[in-house]
Amino acid sequence: MSLVKIRVKTGMNEVEIESSIDSLPQVIDAIPSILSKIHSHEEYSMQGNQDHGNLNPVNNPDTMRSAQQSTQIIPEIRVEKDDSLSDIIVKMFKTEWGRQTRRLADVKNVLEHYGLSYPKQSVAVTLLRLAQNGRLRRFKGYDNEFVYTASTELLASVDGNVNTGS
Repeated sequence: MSLVKIRVKTGMNEVEIESSIDSLPQVIDAIPSILSKIHSHEEYSMQGNQDHGNLNPVNNPDTMRSAQQSTQIIPEIRVEKDDSLSDIIVKMFKTEWGRQTRRLADVKNVLEHYGLSYPKQSVAVTLLRLAQNGRLRRFKGYDNEFVYTASTELLASVDGNVNTGS
């Protein structure tokens, strides 16, 4: 069965829907309803009511603070001799570490922890290309710096188990 992936971005929010081709018309019909729910929740959040969390965790200051606090955690991966920078970064994001938003500096710190010294620009370009290829998700964070998380496609390839790159 062939799957189709649709991404809809509105403002700072983005929705990704994966569906079979057969059910695509129903999915497309549901998009306005999904967007209206996002907009209504966005307006609700802007009113300052703290009873409900922000639908977009990337732009939520509390989530950003907790992600920054957990930055000290180093993902356990196995770096092989012939691994490219892309391979290493993908291994990092396949772990539990990659399920939270991560900044370029976070990725660079982990690489340095493993004794890998790459120029900041090389890491940035690699992250961008992985995002363009759908392996990572890229968002503008709370402080307008890009943050990255594992894509649903990447997480699906893990098959529910944390892959340590073995």
